[in-house]
Amino acid sequence: MSVPPPAAHPRTAHVPRDQRRNCQLLHSISWKYRQIKERTGFALRQIGYVYSPAQACPATPTKCPGHPPILTEAQIEDLVAYVCMSGRNRHLSFQHLAEEWDFGVGKKAIQAALPKEGFHQRLAMKNPPISERNQALRLQ
Repeated sequence: MSVPPPAAHPRTAHVPRDQRRNCQLLHSISWKYRQIKERTGFALRQIGYVYSPAQACPATPTKCPGHPPILTEAQIEDLVAYVCMSGRNRHLSFQHLAEEWDFGVGKKAIQAALPKEGFHQRLAMKNPPISERNQALRLQ
């Protein structure tokens, strides 16, 4: 006779930032966890999570990590327009784009901006030479 597996705890929904802030506000005015549960409809475990060490900081959005981009949105739009202007511009390297483009930014700034806009560098394919016989067959 096999023993059934233990019942798993049902997954509870994530408590959004605004709701976490509301729970913190209610708790700051001396509401108990059970009162907050009745008011918000969240489980006691979810309300307890709002006050756990993982959530010790206030329920405000955090800034994105990393260095802010050098190029503004308008400059990126101009760069994309310049790259799409001609086939020659599309084949320029990042270094040549930085030299020709007059915004005073370097290769790295362009190299960071273009992939975010969907541009990727790939080696151009070289077509194999076509024999005279194959050229004649193609023209027929």
